[in-house]
Amino acid sequence: MSTGYFFCAMTVQERCVCAGHKFKLWRPPCADQGGFAASCFPPMIPLIMSLESDPSTTSDDAPRSIAPAPQLSGRGLLWLLLLVSLLPLVSLSVYAIFFGRAADRELPVEVVLDKRPVDALGQRGSILTDVVVIKNLADHAIPNLTVNLNGQYFLYQNSPLAVDETLVLPQQIFKTKANQVFVPGRYPIDEVTVTGRLPSGARGVAEVPFTH
Repeated sequence: MSTGYFFCAMTVQERCVCAGHKFKLWRPPCADQGGFAASCFPPMIPLIMSLESDPSTTSDDAPRSIAPAPQLSGRGLLWLLLLVSLLPLVSLSVYAIFFGRAADRELPVEVVLDKRPVDALGQRGSILTDVVVIKNLADHAIPNLTVNLNGQYFLYQNSPLAVDETLVLPQQIFKTKANQVFVPGRYPIDEVTVTGRLPSGARGVAEVPFTH
């Protein structure tokens, strides 16, 4: 910080202002005897002020040192990429264990593939048709019943399956998500999966494989 003296010409009614600096005005003794008077000062009065320059504006400041930025080594970058790649897989595995199929309960149903007479729409009598037969073996009704063939062709039952009720479903009414109809005899049925809601609120699952 540097201190100097600065002469500023001003009248009695004016105030000396210099932007960017702090000044300490020197008051003569006659100013304390009833204020400024023309007999004490001429019209233009040289006043001595102490100038204190702003430390931030001095040119002799030492340059600031800049610390080197941290850098990641090649091995650290490899471990970071490996961690980012494995984190989603671990998260999905934990979710599947606690909320996915591993958390499902066994659904007490009986599943049979058979040929049975089914009433034909728009025709009199019944027609022998390839069907999926599902019987409820539990002591409670099973709502939200869903049946799928080979994991591709699905059917959703609106009404709950009552106790000891047997559901006969023609295979040609099963459809894929793309609305493709299952054709009996064209592809073998390897597995039938039945899902429904249990009284505890958990989802019950019955996976029944079939061999040919």
